[in-house]
Amino acid sequence: MEQGQEQDVEAPKKRKIWIKLAVALLIIFSIGQLSAIFIPAIVGQSPKPLSLLGSILWPGLLFMSIWSLRSKRKVTGFIIGAIVGFLLHFSAGVVAGYFKAEVKAIDKAVAASNEGLPKMIDEETRLESVSIDQKSKWYSLNITLINYLVSDIDIGVLNDNFEQSIKPSTCGIPEFKLFFTEGYTVNYVYKDKNGKLISKYSILPTDCKQ
Repeated sequence: MEQGQEQDVEAPKKRKIWIKLAVALLIIFSIGQLSAIFIPAIVGQSPKPLSLLGSILWPGLLFMSIWSLRSKRKVTGFIIGAIVGFLLHFSAGVVAGYFKAEVKAIDKAVAASNEGLPKMIDEETRLESVSIDQKSKWYSLNITLINYLVSDIDIGVLNDNFEQSIKPSTCGIPEFKLFFTEGYTVNYVYKDKNGKLISKYSILPTDCKQ
């Protein structure tokens, strides 16, 4: 009789252990699913329609297991988890839309900047083009010193001019605030009249924070 009672006590304990293991696994699966939709959303990629099933299923099963562990209705837990998963999936779509709009705004800004280029900045300096690398988050201004070769340039003077004049003025230009706000680095790439690289200077978003 005592042995039967011990078995009756052990069975629920073992069941709870298995449910706890299931909860641990489902947490991992749920986090993986959320990562799979939110990480692409940050770069403007909307969740794929088929991913909605996983977004609903894994949180649903997770909540169902938790409800079972607490001796509550499993169906209720699944429904709540499925709703949470659906809302998170929808949120990922909203996030993707926001970042996609930001990307389009940046593309438009770059296209507008390239209109009318190349253009003389002064008698010796010509802005050839601007370019953007959205993966590396670089915004580059490609500049030619039209009257000089690399051998003619005093790098020390160029360095001082950048630090004392160009860098502070760049931080104060409203058009660049969009790039700095989005974490972009602004690069000035100087070349001589033959297209040979003279020097490259970078301004980080942190350089413009006071």
